[in-house]
Amino acid sequence: MSAKGKISFVIGILGLVSCVFLEKGETQGTVFKIALGLAIASCIDFIVFIFENKKRWKLLWPKIWKPNKPVRLTVAYLFRIECNGKYMLIKRHKNDFVGFQPVGGAYKYFKEENRANFDNLGITPCNHVPRDGATEHDLRLIMTKRKKLTEFFKWFDSRENREIDPWREFCEELVESGLVPADAFKHIKYAYIGKHQEGILCNEDYPIDQFRHADIFELRLENDAQKNAISALKNNPNIAFVTPEEISKGATNDGIRILPHTFKILPK
Repeated sequence: MSAKGKISFVIGILGLVSCVFLEKGETQGTVFKIALGLAIASCIDFIVFIFENKKRWKLLWPKIWKPNKPVRLTVAYLFRIECNGKYMLIKRHKNDFVGFQPVGGAYKYFKEENRANFDNLGITPCNHVPRDGATEHDLRLIMTKRKKLTEFFKWFDSRENREIDPWREFCEELVESGLVPADAFKHIKYAYIGKHQEGILCNEDYPIDQFRHADIFELRLENDAQKNAISALKNNPNIAFVTPEEISKGATNDGIRILPHTFKILPK
């Protein structure tokens, strides 16, 4: 809601209340009409605000519901890699959640450049999952007051002082691991498909509620070398090619577990 709308609402309500104390007559009638007009205008402004921000309601809702409660933030990116009608997943090797998932991971942020901003937003590192050199500066964070989620994502959408390219996780998981040849993937072409925000959810694995955001990128294989390299992974035990139906049910037809967040790479 705009500042103008808020001011109109306050003046309108004060005007309507003042009418109770004014003597009946032309003055009271004029004040009532003006106050009612301001109140109606502010209501229209609020309705327009809700309509324009309906896609951001998951961020606006925390300002109303438990605004001062903490929330765990996970901000990541995932790759949609399609080969012959199936989606390629990679085995997760960490022991906390075992199964197959899309290539990708959490964005990184620049610690020193964001120190003042994150202090203002009440953000601290999340240590519910032990950190190491590989996970340092991941955008897995704790926000002490969830009402500041909109401010956090204004910073995130500005792309300032954070990782903006999904190449790092692709390189670490597929190229540096030796799953695909480095000479075929000196660079990659990808398209931004969209984002997936779940809103604030309670999760048994963590002691506080969490808000998860994922950007989805689709890998565009540029040449035969890249296409052949991906296709050659079909018999690799660390890779699974699965159908949309298998992703939806959380397991392959032969019983391999597909991690729950994988559904985010599916077309909406």
